[in-house]
Amino acid sequence: MKRILLSLIAMVCITIGYAQNKFNLSEVKSLVNYGVDYTIAKVYGGKETGHQYWSTYADINELFIMKPKMYNIDKRLGIPVEVISLEAVNQANKKINPDHILTDNPQYMPTEEQIQEAVKNLPILSQEEKTGIVIIALFLNKEEDRGTYQFVVFNTKTREILEQWTNSGKALGIGLKNYWGMSVYNAIKKIK
Repeated sequence: MKRILLSLIAMVCITIGYAQNKFNLSEVKSLVNYGVDYTIAKVYGGKETGHQYWSTYADINELFIMKPKMYNIDKRLGIPVEVISLEAVNQANKKINPDHILTDNPQYMPTEEQIQEAVKNLPILSQEEKTGIVIIALFLNKEEDRGTYQFVVFNTKTREILEQWTNSGKALGIGLKNYWGMSVYNAIKKIK
C-alpha cells in the first residue's frame, strides 16, 4: 500500500512539473518524425520469442512510409512533418538484446530517466537544430492487447525534451507487424 501511495505522489509531482513548464506546440513550424524507438520497451504475455519481436521493429517503423495517411502524426498534431527519418531508431533498435525484451512483470513501466536516456542516445547524424518527434515504446502487453507509448517532442541538437505525453493503443491484426503496428496507429489516433 505504501508503494502505491508513493508512486501516486511521484506521478502527481511529475505532472505538476510538466504543467508548469508546458511547451507551446503551436510555435513549432515543422517536425522530423523519427518513428518508434523500442530500446526500453518490454513485452508481457507474448508467445513469440524476443528475437521475433526484435526482428519486427524495423517492419513496424516502415508503416510510416508505406501507409503515410494512416500513420499521420502531422494531421493529428496540426504540424507538418517535413521528413520521416527512421535511420536513428532503426540503428538504436538493432542494438537491443533480444534476450531482454520479454518480461514476466505485468506492471513494468520505464522510468522518466530511461525515457530521457532513449532520446539522448538516438543516433541522429544531422547537427541541424530542428524539432523532432519520436515515439518511445514503453510496454507491449499481449495479455491486454495494448501497447503503451511515450510521444516525445524534442530539440534534435540539444536533445531537450520540449513536450511529452503517454498514449496507449489497442493492438489487433494478424502477425506481429500488423498487430503491434495497429497499437501504434491507435495511440496516434488519441493525439488531440
